[in-house]
Order: sequence, then C-alpha cells, then structure tokens
Amino acid sequence: MEEVSGKILIVEDDPVQAETMRRIIEVHGYRVRMAASGEQALTVLSEWTPDLIFLDVYLPGMNGLDVLDKIKSNPELGLVRVILISSDTSEDLTVMGYIKQADEFLHKPIRAGEIGVKLLVWMERQRARVKMQEVTRQLTQEKKILSQYFSEDVVKQIVSQNDTLKGVNIPATILFLDIRSFTTISEMLRPDQVADLLNLFFTDVMDLVFSYNGSVNKLIGDALLATFGAPISTGRDARNAVECAIAIRKSLQNFNLAKPAYLDKEIKVGIGIATGTVFAGNIGSYRRMEYTVIGDIVNTASRLQNLTKKVGVDILVDGPTRQAAGEGLLTRKVKINSVRGKTQAIEIFTLDDITSSAAAGAEEEIEFF
Repeated sequence: MEEVSGKILIVEDDPVQAETMRRIIEVHGYRVRMAASGEQALTVLSEWTPDLIFLDVYLPGMNGLDVLDKIKSNPELGLVRVILISSDTSEDLTVMGYIKQADEFLHKPIRAGEIGVKLLVWMERQRARVKMQEVTRQLTQEKKILSQYFSEDVVKQIVSQNDTLKGVNIPATILFLDIRSFTTISEMLRPDQVADLLNLFFTDVMDLVFSYNGSVNKLIGDALLATFGAPISTGRDARNAVECAIAIRKSLQNFNLAKPAYLDKEIKVGIGIATGTVFAGNIGSYRRMEYTVIGDIVNTASRLQNLTKKVGVDILVDGPTRQAAGEGLLTRKVKINSVRGKTQAIEIFTLDDITSSAAAGAEEEIEFF
C-alpha cells in the first residue's frame, strides 16, 4: 500500500494490545510510535507531533485523562486529535473523557475494521484542519502585506473579492507627492538619519492616505504614489484625494514644529493630483508580481507635482479632479504654455483650501503666466 505521511501515537501499557494496534495501523500506511505510560507519551510529544493519538485511559503512573489535560493545554498540540480507549464502558468515564475534550471514545476490545474506519475518518478531518490552518496563516500573512498598502476597509474588500486585484480599466484619482530638495537635505545627514526621516515622514503621510480611503501604490525614494479608487472606489475618490492633500499640508506644519534634532531645515512637499482612467492590477511574472496603476493620469499627476516648483505652490490639480471633487474648493487657474511630456493642453488649478461654502468653487480664478 502507498505510504502516507500520517503520524500516529499509540499510548497503551498492554504490550499485546499495543502491538496489535500498531500492526493494524501500519497496514494502512501510517507511521507509528509507541508509549507504555503517560510520562513516556509526554516525552514523545515533546519532540514529535503526531496527527492522531490513541490514548488508553488506565495507565501506570499518570492516567490517560491527566495526559489528555496536558495535551489540550499545550498550544503546540492544538491540532492533534485524541481518541480515548478503555475497557471501562461506564457512562461516567465516557462523559468525563468528552468533558476533557477527547475527540472520540473507543471501547476495548478494539476490532481491526473499527480502527481502519476511525483512521480514515479522523485523518481526513485532520488533513482538513491542517489545510484550513495553512489557509488561515497565508490569509493572515497576505492581509498583513496588503495592510501596508491599503486601508483596513479596502483590505477587507480585497480579501472578500478574489478577483479585486485582477487587471481592469477603472476611473481613479492619482496623488503624487515628492519631498522638496531632498537631495540637499540628504547631503547633510548620515544614511541612518535619512532612513529615519523618511520613516517618520511617510508614517504620517500614509496614515492620512489610508484615513481618506486611499492606497499607497509606491514609495520611490522621497516620493509617494497614492491611488484613490483603485482597487476599490468609494464614490468620492477625487474628493478624498484633495481632502487628503490639504490634510497632508496641515500635518506637515506640525511635523516641522517637532522635526528631529538632526534636521535643520523644514520639510516641504509638492503634490500633483489627476483624475481619469487607469489600468489597475497585478503586473509582473510568476517570480514577482506587483499591484500597480498605469495610465496617462499617472504621468499627469507626476508632471503636476514637478510643476508646483515653477508655480510656487505645494498642490496642483487637473481640471477633471477639480470638477469631480465637488463644491467648496478654493482654486486658482494656472496658465502654462505647455506641460513637459504632454502634447495636449490640460487645465491646471492650485488647491488653496477647501471650505464648507457651496459658493467657494465659483469664485473668480486667478491666472498665472
């Protein structure tokens, strides 16, 4: 018979009964270890974890019920199934066995056919438990990885929808952020201080992105690419993006007030926001996959971020973002001859603030030349 990987521990002080059980179980292809007492059983279990234990109740020294207590209280043996065996057919003993979390109770004399059936049933259940535990472990690990890039509510939706990360063309808003003059700042710091600064800064920024239902798609040195609406749309993605940008601006003020002692210059940023259709999904090969967004608006957001330097502001948005973000945006129109890398003209606006006033979006726009 083909050998299987199942492991069985027989805890039985009667050598004839133990040997009979061993032969029957090994015929079915399982690996077997023996113990003649409770103490020996615990010694075996300290170095070897079986899938199933046949445990006699009446043993010399520590009885089977006490051994069962030890097994069930050991978290490393949590998946091990225990079948109690005894010639005592009293109801009290059977009830006590189940109270102590025995998985089943067999009465002696045990027949070969009965052992075969129990092995088949319990080993199938055990394999299912082990498989479920592995799936749970993988799911927990995947959720941990996803939580580094997506907010908790987005992670829940991704986990519940198996095809969420498949490639699709979807409407989304892209936010591109870059730390100003970071090369100059880095020249004045040790490498470990540069890493510490980036960790401090991006911890705050990423928390804000997540709080506005965004996702962090990439960290590129001193730059961050966030998406709103990919992979999950909230129905107000452009609004979330502009509110997040304003929140980052305000958070940066607090950051600079409490900046690290090794930093003698204030941190400044440029943010570009663009709205349109992107391809969002996994890109790569079986060796390495990465969830990413691709499309013209990704480039537009990057170009707008670069343009903030020329205009002398910290946030620029394109026309579709301004329109989709709704009322209350305080903006000024930027007149630029051309945007690097763009063959077609685009509307560009500063994002000065957001107000609760519905009329704010209709205020006169100021042009930059």
